Amino acid sequence: MIKAFLDKSKELNVNIDSIYLEENDIITKEIINDIELHELRSCSKLLIAFAYGIALNENFKCKYTNETLNLNTKIYPTLSAIYNGQIPKQVKEWTIRTLLTHSTGYEKMMFNEKHIETLDKNNLLDVLFNTEIKYKTGEHFTYSNVEPYLLSIFFQESFDQNIADFVNERIFKPLDIKNFKWLNLGKYCAGATGLTLNHSDFHKLGQLLMNNGKRNEIQVVPAEWIKEMTSKQVECPDYYKPERVLPKLSAGYHTWISRDNILFRDGSNGQYIICDYKNNRLITIMATQKDMSLVTECLRGLI
Repeated sequence: MIKAFLDKSKELNVNIDSIYLEENDIITKEIINDIELHELRSCSKLLIAFAYGIALNENFKCKYTNETLNLNTKIYPTLSAIYNGQIPKQVKEWTIRTLLTHSTGYEKMMFNEKHIETLDKNNLLDVLFNTEIKYKTGEHFTYSNVEPYLLSIFFQESFDQNIADFVNERIFKPLDIKNFKWLNLGKYCAGATGLTLNHSDFHKLGQLLMNNGKRNEIQVVPAEWIKEMTSKQVECPDYYKPERVLPKLSAGYHTWISRDNILFRDGSNGQYIICDYKNNRLITIMATQKDMSLVTECLRGLI
């Protein structure tokens, strides 16, 4: 399968850096460009969802309300405690679930790479709260880097720990991941992006999705949370493109649900975790490819 994939990538002139294929606990791989630390881009969002699964399972207490964290926990009390400006009234309705499902109500993608370059990283809440929130909370799915960033802020302010440090202690160390970097925007972890890993460690994240949060008999992320975050949580009709090899039928918590019991997580420039549950097959790909659709096009007829 890897040979067919790479042959197709050459035919389509797709810049694949590496691919790992795991079937029945046997891993095969091909490294074309040995990039020590590769940008994961939006695959970083997966770690934010993992971290919240652990925090929810362990009944973390929210500092500003003394409430036990749950999916219906509202983030407004925390934001109002740390932000001195005016907060739009819609924000009072935002919950942890709202952020995990990209349903805050913004109309367009925000805080992507080009957008962030133009902004003051220490005052990103000013940008958010001075941007129109077009839709009612929970009414419309708009994929964006905003929500994972807000989850990063909420986590740090509520539990007095940068979420990247928490991920390191509770996820990376049990997975024996030692070499990584994660960007801060101001004093908060970027959340939605900015994480770099090598491919062998990137593949371990996919193994958690494939194996109900477990790797090498270690339960890193609660199994019930993996089940929930990989199940349909929200419709995303604006993102459905039936001509794609992996059309986005719906979304879980920072995951995409596709055809034939396939779930995936993608990142700009062609980073992919693809879980083919029906065939017990895990594929992870790292690429430097602007047109991401060409990366999965190399898998046409193979999955």
